Amino acid sequence: MLSLVIPMDEFDRRILKLLREDATLSLKEIGKRVGLYSPSAISKRIEVLRMNGYIKRITATIDYTKMGFSFVTLTMIRGKYGGNYKETIAEKLKKIPGIVSVYFLLGDIDFMIQTVSKSKEDYSKILDRISSIAEIERSDTRTILQTYKEMDFGSVEI
Repeated sequence: MLSLVIPMDEFDRRILKLLREDATLSLKEIGKRVGLYSPSAISKRIEVLRMNGYIKRITATIDYTKMGFSFVTLTMIRGKYGGNYKETIAEKLKKIPGIVSVYFLLGDIDFMIQTVSKSKEDYSKILDRISSIAEIERSDTRTILQTYKEMDFGSVEI
């Protein structure tokens, strides 16, 4: 299928804002809220937004603490410089269960990762796997005691 890049208009922006807040809204409800009353028109716009990369995926936000995953950490990682070290480390980190985010940074720290586990013992197993990656020089972990704001993309003006 040929992808056609179409510039976003105000309707598209409103649709994105609504999906960001609640991706379970029906096409009819989205249309009502943005002022386009044809569900097929909303469906087509959403498909074009997906094809053009504005929407990466639609997913649920799960409260992992309710499932017993209450030990959350941020770990800073310094890599050993070499050919493709960034891609090599990132690929290895992405495969470790419990690592929920991997960020490459500028500065003296190369990566920041976030982990979610049930206990410090479970995190210790994650840390053992991180430490076994030959391309990693060292790591430094912080435990998150309380989260006040997280992934609040609603605060970004579209």
